[in-house]
Amino acid sequence: MDGNQLIRARQEISGIDREMARLFEARMKAVRKIAAYKRARGLPVLDDAQERAVLERNAAFIETEELREFYAQFLRAVMDVSKDYQRRLMEDVESSPSEAVLGETKA
Repeated sequence: MDGNQLIRARQEISGIDREMARLFEARMKAVRKIAAYKRARGLPVLDDAQERAVLERNAAFIETEELREFYAQFLRAVMDVSKDYQRRLMEDVESSPSEAVLGETKA
């Protein structure tokens, strides 16, 4: 790989990272809805069966066998961040329900 190929590969990764940031925000909006649902019903953040199902289902999307284990690691990290966010939202609900669940902020 020469210098130009390296630059192009890094630019490609940069574009992918931008798309991943967009998808991350979309995922966290869905996580906010899940946190509100769980809070309203007194459900815990952790759902082991759901996590296992997500890992199994999503691993099948990875066509390159050698990448599946790395994707599973990536997905576990994403789910850990999602659970942390849910916990924060659910804690915030206890102190100020309308702001945490509805996404309102004080001016």
